[in-house]
Amino acid sequence: MMNSSSSAIRILHITDTLASGGKERQLVELLRGFNKIDGFINELVVLSDVIHYDEVRSLGIKIHIFRRSRKWDFRILKKLYWLARQYRPNIIYSWESMCSVYASPIALIFRSALINGMIQNAPLFLNLKDRGYRRLLMTAPFSTVILANSLAGLRSFRVNGKKGLCIRNGFNFDRLNNLPEVDDVKCSLDIRTKHVVGMVGRFHRERDYSTFFKAAKLLCDERTDITFVAVGEGPDLESFRVRFSDGQSNIRILGVRKRVEEIVKTFSVGVLVSEYGEGIANVIMEYMALEKPVIATDAAGNREIVRDGENGFLIPLGDENALALRIREIVDSPHIGSAFGRAGRALVEQKFGIEQMVQKHVELFRRLASGNRARSFEV
Repeated sequence: MMNSSSSAIRILHITDTLASGGKERQLVELLRGFNKIDGFINELVVLSDVIHYDEVRSLGIKIHIFRRSRKWDFRILKKLYWLARQYRPNIIYSWESMCSVYASPIALIFRSALINGMIQNAPLFLNLKDRGYRRLLMTAPFSTVILANSLAGLRSFRVNGKKGLCIRNGFNFDRLNNLPEVDDVKCSLDIRTKHVVGMVGRFHRERDYSTFFKAAKLLCDERTDITFVAVGEGPDLESFRVRFSDGQSNIRILGVRKRVEEIVKTFSVGVLVSEYGEGIANVIMEYMALEKPVIATDAAGNREIVRDGENGFLIPLGDENALALRIREIVDSPHIGSAFGRAGRALVEQKFGIEQMVQKHVELFRRLASGNRARSFEV
């Protein structure tokens, strides 16, 4: 619901892209949630013309496309300056590290509160060689709040306790409405096995697809009742296709898919193994919302949502044998998978619903707009 009142709180969101991804999904869901709340006006700046979430266009908010030709495009500063001069945002909300670099001087000039929301993960090893960490150090003095989606992320980036804030991601259960039947999806993918074990995520250094596919090969060598499915895009996609698809009929690399929920619904087990360190991973919430047992790397933000032995299993970093063992345990003992799935769904409903995430942002925006910027707490 739009509100043109002069008393409305004005928020300017800045993101690099609206390509398929967890962070982009959270931004769209947040904007959708605020579309139903009086007292707030949101506008969105996208620094590219990549918009995979077409539903954002139906929300009735102003979208500004400022295409940048390179990382440091100083024309963006000029465009943001003139937009902020007209819009006069109470709050500037940056969703990316480079967006925070661009937003910092604009927030300073117009005395807007700056939410630095660049922390979406929790790197296991972080130092000044990390570009994101350097950008955080550069922009932290200008940030009113440094926002992360996990406590692990705040710890990993060594965020000052006075500015650090955690608002965990939220899942919109409306996404599960009208999904096709499992058998129909499996037929469309030509999957004929009883079980499907899947991993959803970008083919990039953050995701440990090597361990996933090594475990898949171990199990495919001993049994024929499991198909392993990988869903995602990224710079390493084709190299994995070359390495693991040839001659492995029960290993499928599907690439990018728009309706990921349909595929996750077919899973017997949802896997997320990582090398870099997660925050609160959206894909784990998707697995759990669809009542799928989860196997994830025992690190960082995964520990804040996966409860080992209760709604899934946590395994050591890079251990394909442990992953294969846990997959075997779940598919051979259906009661374990069912119990994990029910517990995961209950946890998402209780603590990770989209309503909770939106309400925490409402509280934050009101606090910042009122000038109460000193208080720091986990939301």
